[in-house]
Amino acid sequence: MKISNNINVTSSLITQSDTKNQRENMQTDVKRMTDQPVKLSISDEGQESYRKSIQNDRRETSDAVLYQREQLKNEKISFVDYGYEMSKKAAQLNKDAANAKSSVLSVADRADSYVAAYAELYDEIVQGYENGTREIYVADENGTHKLTKDEELSALDAAYTKTVDDFVTMEKTNQHARGIISEEMEKISKISSRATSATDFLKEQKARGTETVPENLNEKMYNAIASFKEKYAMFNPNADTLSQLLMGVKIS
Repeated sequence: MKISNNINVTSSLITQSDTKNQRENMQTDVKRMTDQPVKLSISDEGQESYRKSIQNDRRETSDAVLYQREQLKNEKISFVDYGYEMSKKAAQLNKDAANAKSSVLSVADRADSYVAAYAELYDEIVQGYENGTREIYVADENGTHKLTKDEELSALDAAYTKTVDDFVTMEKTNQHARGIISEEMEKISKISSRATSATDFLKEQKARGTETVPENLNEKMYNAIASFKEKYAMFNPNADTLSQLLMGVKIS
């Protein structure tokens, strides 16, 4: 029994020693593999394909940048604010009309100026595309996009709708404010100490009675544009003028 126990102990020690040695050998092998640099082999065809791919990407990026720069240099990339352009033209038309009449313009007169401003922009767009001189580019998520005539006219219509709504809202607000002020001035005019200034104000307001906002002004301004488009379809720019065409398109 004693000999057998010694043999079993010795056998167990040998087994543990072998396991330890195997583990250490495996760790040494792994370390040796990780310490050595990994060598990759790429064929000549693969290297040439990769090189061409990089060159193509760089060339396409470079071409896109150069194209963008060229467009900017030629001032082709632009943002057209049709509402602003329309309001600017209308303001100038109002100024010219007021100077010509030497009097204050009515709300309807100013509304006619917006119709005329729309007509001028509409004509600029149509004639520009017909004679090939109009090129408008806009920047979008895909780069640059050249607008078509229909796209521009659609944007112009949208701007006109917003401009009309803003204009009518403002005029109605002003009319309401003038009504309140006139009521107060009526009361003041009965006070002798301030009667003169109040009376003068009321006389001026009476002279400006044309400031009343016409009924359904929004609808009238929309209808005026519809009428303009019908007439413009038969418009001959070589024989007629835009002002002649607009003579039959009036709100006032």
